[in-house]
Amino acid sequence: MVSKYNAKKVEFNGIVFDSKAEAEYYELLLKKQALGIIKEIELQPVLNLSPAFEYFGKKRRRTDYKLDFRILYSDGAEVYIDIKGMATETAKIKRKWAEATYPAKHIIWLCKS
Repeated sequence: MVSKYNAKKVEFNGIVFDSKAEAEYYELLLKKQALGIIKEIELQPVLNLSPAFEYFGKKRRRTDYKLDFRILYSDGAEVYIDIKGMATETAKIKRKWAEATYPAKHIIWLCKS
């Protein structure tokens, strides 16, 4: 299966990832977890950017930013990782929105472009 940006879905450890890069990064995270560097790995965490609301009688759905990983390191540090093959304008806007909404959360993009 191929995504709209030509990324091929990859299965690793029984989990289907949106790209080879995500699967490889997850494999690296598991190695770090086995070494005790990482305490917890969460797949596809969601940060809510705005709740559902009504605007002049029209219902608007909530807006979420789904990332690829949330990592809790053994020292208590928490990092959110989003792996991007292409940094689209929509993705850039959501990232900036997430940074403004959650200034204490450390969000890292790993991006080819």
